[in-house]
Amino acid sequence: MRVHVDPRQPKLSYWAKVIGKALASPAVQVVVMYRISHVLYQNRLTRPFSFLLRSAAVVWGGTEIHPAAEIGPGLCLVHSQKILIAEGVRIGRNARISHGVSIGGDTGRGGPLSMAGWPTIGNNVTIALDSIVLGALTIGDEAFIGAQSFVVKDVPPRCVAMGSPARVVRKLTEEELDLIAQSDLTRPGD
Repeated sequence: MRVHVDPRQPKLSYWAKVIGKALASPAVQVVVMYRISHVLYQNRLTRPFSFLLRSAAVVWGGTEIHPAAEIGPGLCLVHSQKILIAEGVRIGRNARISHGVSIGGDTGRGGPLSMAGWPTIGNNVTIALDSIVLGALTIGDEAFIGAQSFVVKDVPPRCVAMGSPARVVRKLTEEELDLIAQSDLTRPGD
């Protein structure tokens, strides 16, 4: 919940905003519902309740995160609408995901075998709006996926990838990474 609030303000104001976001922001509420459903999914007896909670998150916030997905701390959904994170997806710490993003890999019936499997996404990755990440691929730490990209191949760490199909367009410079670290609320502040 704290990833949605700037930590560089007085403590009382900071915690008031954290609690306010938890009560009023569907994006934060969907993440909380996912965290609870993920815990419920671990036990066979409570697994059905995890799917009920997932369904509630779809209705409430417009986001479907499978309870079996493994997502590290600091997940920030910029807006909660039209986000899909599938069953076998693994996401590291401090991911920032915009609305309209789909992350999956099970191709279903008749899909190409090259896209079978699940994505693994590193730490501090940003995925911009309406992007699709599909298949058994890896997105490295601190990568940036541009808007409306279709990612079907690995993206190295600290790179910008965009397009359909996405391709690496350049590496992020140290100065850019420092600017992102200073402005990105999903990372611990100074």
